[in-house]
Amino acid sequence: MSEQLEPHQKARLTALETTVRDGLRDFRRTGQALSEIRDNEFFRAGYDSFESYLQDRWGFTPPQAGRLMEAADVAKVLDPLGIQPKNEAQARTFKAAAKLVTEMEPEQQRVVARLVEGVMPPQAEGDDSPPWDLPAAEVRIMASVVKKLDADATVYHPDNGREVAMGTLSGPERYEVIRTHVDQKTQAYREKQEAKANAPQAENVNWGDWVLNYAAQNLGPGQRLELVVEPDGSGASRAVARVVDGNTGEVLAAGTGAVTLKKAALNLAAEVRG
Repeated sequence: MSEQLEPHQKARLTALETTVRDGLRDFRRTGQALSEIRDNEFFRAGYDSFESYLQDRWGFTPPQAGRLMEAADVAKVLDPLGIQPKNEAQARTFKAAAKLVTEMEPEQQRVVARLVEGVMPPQAEGDDSPPWDLPAAEVRIMASVVKKLDADATVYHPDNGREVAMGTLSGPERYEVIRTHVDQKTQAYREKQEAKANAPQAENVNWGDWVLNYAAQNLGPGQRLELVVEPDGSGASRAVARVVDGNTGEVLAAGTGAVTLKKAALNLAAEVRG
């Protein structure tokens, strides 16, 4: 059942709905406006629930609105760091980094902002559009390092290499330690991503077709290909694919056990290919 709003609430709802209507291409303004309508229950003016308000007034499903509001919340956290995502999808990739930042003290947040500024590529003169070449994962690394290296953390002195408490270092020394840790972890992350990108792509095998084709083309007289599911002793089960001599029961080839029939068949495929 709908309820009457106070005059100031009705005025605020009108302003917020104008923001949503005019700013549907601006996920920040739209998400923030929807959050305020939800949190203050302004939807009560005509609807029993926020969900019905979303659907009837804007054609949004709750998940759609949730993504917009989440992205707007993330963008609000990122803004003081000098990061302004281009769209809702990009903003949500920074969710993990934003969560870490919200758990920090203001001074730690300023350190993250300084780290971000230090790696942003230079802009051409007169170009007011922010560069967005900084991956969300690297911002998360920065935030994680800053959060971890608090005053009690044991680190190596940047000048003499001795183990000291982070809190005993000067401001510039603390920043140098943090920057070094960030550089090391970022480099490790980039190398891992590069290795992943350069790794040979696994062959896309339809396991059901492979089983039938292998049986038709490779099994000798009396041989059979079995997919067996057996208990593993822990209350779960394991699947094994194997080639068996039907006369003697001898296992001629077998893949390693797996939790699915598909993986079991693919393990056997890898085994028989050598």
